[in-house]
Amino acid sequence: MKKLGFIVEMKDCKDAADLRRWVDLAQQQGIDGVELLFNSKCGVDFSLDKIKPAFENTPVEPAACGLWWLNTISPDPDERAAVRRTMLEFLDMAEAIGCRMAFFNTGEYDPEDPDKNIAEFKKEYLYYKDIADKKGIKLACYLGHGGNFVHSRGILDKLLKEVPEFNIKLDPVGIMRNMKDDPYEIMKRYANRIAHFHAKDIFRYGDDGWEIEPIVGMGQLKWNVMLGMLWNVGYDGYIIIEPHGDVWAEPENRWKHIVLAKRHLEQYMIR
Repeated sequence: MKKLGFIVEMKDCKDAADLRRWVDLAQQQGIDGVELLFNSKCGVDFSLDKIKPAFENTPVEPAACGLWWLNTISPDPDERAAVRRTMLEFLDMAEAIGCRMAFFNTGEYDPEDPDKNIAEFKKEYLYYKDIADKKGIKLACYLGHGGNFVHSRGILDKLLKEVPEFNIKLDPVGIMRNMKDDPYEIMKRYANRIAHFHAKDIFRYGDDGWEIEPIVGMGQLKWNVMLGMLWNVGYDGYIIIEPHGDVWAEPENRWKHIVLAKRHLEQYMIR
């Protein structure tokens, strides 16, 4: 486990120069890669002339590409067909820029029927996996966000049994917030199914629901324990820093989060 990266929100990058500024920050800080995060609610632009030049003449690589908020298993056939077109464009882009990790949403077919969701998702996931495999791209999905049927441990258990090819993009805070579960328990059970890992932190205090999302290493999560669990299963993917929350998601503050989170995380890595 030696590669460290951070997220770049592509909705904030108007052109290759905007993206290159983040790539340059990564190079200056000795960070290996940047993850390109596309938010379908904001519109997506996979234009290579906006992305590929940002990685020229630099050791920094595209660590991963993420595509959020598409309903991969929509019951509406027209919507599902449109999602397939977008997903294929997404995977073509990832291949063209030399990215070897891509993750997306599981979607939701019927909020009341986990078995139907799993059956529909299996068809779509294996379809995309076949395409991704031929491109040399590993696929994973995030858990628990709205419009995502994997929002409980029981559903995740069943999905992993029914679709053994399924890989997890894990975000410990997301497990706490969106699945209402214990990230250490999820990692204890499924660390060997994690293909991509996001690092952000949280601090909760009192009984009034108060919380903040501080810089990684300044909250409640035990990064020595979590990275130890990843080491224990031979995880060799990226650790991706995710500036998040009211303060650190602001574009002008992200670099501070990245620089300080790197100092904390790399003590548990070989770099």
